[in-house]
Amino acid sequence: MTKSNKKLIVFDTDGVIFKSQLLLYLSWYSGIFIYVRAIYLCFLFNISYLTIRELLDRIYIKIKGIKEEELWRVYHKMKLVKHAEETIRHIRNRGHYVALISSGVPDILMKNLARRMHASNGYGIEAAIEEGSLTGKIDGLLSFHEGKVRVVEQLLKENNITWDNVIVVGDDRNNLDIMALAKASIGFNSNYPVRKKAKYVADGNDLKIILDFIEIEDDPTFMEISSSLRREFSFSWRQEFRRKGIHICSALVPFFASINFLLTIKALIIITLLYILSEWIRLNGIALPILNVITKLCVRSSERRRLVLAPVTLSLGVVFSLLLFSKLIACIVILIAAFSDSIATIIGRFYGRHKIPYNHGKSLEGSLAFFRHSIYLCYFLYSFKDCIDCIFHIKYN
Repeated sequence: MTKSNKKLIVFDTDGVIFKSQLLLYLSWYSGIFIYVRAIYLCFLFNISYLTIRELLDRIYIKIKGIKEEELWRVYHKMKLVKHAEETIRHIRNRGHYVALISSGVPDILMKNLARRMHASNGYGIEAAIEEGSLTGKIDGLLSFHEGKVRVVEQLLKENNITWDNVIVVGDDRNNLDIMALAKASIGFNSNYPVRKKAKYVADGNDLKIILDFIEIEDDPTFMEISSSLRREFSFSWRQEFRRKGIHICSALVPFFASINFLLTIKALIIITLLYILSEWIRLNGIALPILNVITKLCVRSSERRRLVLAPVTLSLGVVFSLLLFSKLIACIVILIAAFSDSIATIIGRFYGRHKIPYNHGKSLEGSLAFFRHSIYLCYFLYSFKDCIDCIFHIKYN
């Protein structure tokens, strides 16, 4: 790799290399009340109520007195995201410079982490230690808002490269300044402000997923582009099958409603509210068990930066169908949503050639397949109306 092609890849640490935040673990070690207060302070920082300096001052003053050996013990207990070391080694093998930069982790720990991860160097805040214990005092460039920009500028000067050769991987708003200056930015499990501004967005527990984006910015070979496109195509189809699997599952709702109508309605509403909560959490880079995992498996690439409303509209459509229509009409509407939509997607993907002017994500062929299948479904269900009445005894109040 020539000097002009060499890039500086900047990684944030908490939430990108570490699964969680070191300061929260240190706060937990100091006591439950300090831990809860630290979470509250982090929330205030994320909504721009506190500056990074104010956040650090308030947390470090509360965890003062922690022994240096305990600091190292907590650090070594921090879990890393999957394939963190392998990802950084791969980037270094391509000839790039890798810097780990944190505005919360002490510099002595960042230097050690850089050696562990085979990064070029690591940079953190200067946390004062006297007589083997944290004093609560902090200093250094990275303890201030503009700190990351100044550290990166120093690295650029030392390595004779420019911002046009910088790629930033981060998750919170403290990285927005360097992301705005860099050639490319990657939001990894990022919160909403970063998710909106980042050039690329990646979610998951495997850092290797960012390599595709770095290779795109690194003049990839034809083989690398082809491999990336094949993976994206395969992943896209798996997403669609999962999404339609959820749609098809809605066909079971009339059966459950026939057993206990009110309970089914309440369950659908509760699941919908939990889903909306999980989406808000996902957009802020936090995983909620089960619901958030399902969302990440089904979300399309174009939906990673915004609230995915399709499950909400599906659930509300099912609920209002049960509440407003007769049992037969409700059953037909729900089955159309379950099956006709899935068929429209398959036909549209394989045979869609004519895009609908006001919605280029839909095709005329897919829409016609939807209407045709819906008509067949209506005819079939009306032909067997008596059978449907026997199967779906929906108990309306």
